[in-house]
Amino acid sequence: MRESVLEESVRELIDAAAVAGGHPDPANALVDFLRTALLTALARPGLTDVLITGSDETESLHRAKGELVEATSGLLARVRPAPALTGENLLKLLCGLIHAVSEHPAERQGAAIDNYLGILRAGLAPAL
Repeated sequence: MRESVLEESVRELIDAAAVAGGHPDPANALVDFLRTALLTALARPGLTDVLITGSDETESLHRAKGELVEATSGLLARVRPAPALTGENLLKLLCGLIHAVSEHPAERQGAAIDNYLGILRAGLAPAL
């Protein structure tokens, strides 16, 4: 049961990446996706563990994570960050952001998300 709920969350992130991919500005598309992913992960305990682990409990969850890596890689390809960042590494970075945001009191998490994503956007694509 838990695996199916978490797989559903991964599929929601795949959909969010697809929606973000339609945004005309590549950097904003990436930030929009990361904001959605952060909010999703904060609302679904256990999702961070699924994203960061290399071993999956089911084959369908493994496939879904592969699709998510492809989707995030597509977002990154549009931004062309320097230094280069893979979709898999972006998901690991996302897990760090989830942890950092979750350390803030609930009423300050929105501001923390904005601050961290601003720093990340500036660091990934300083020319944008």
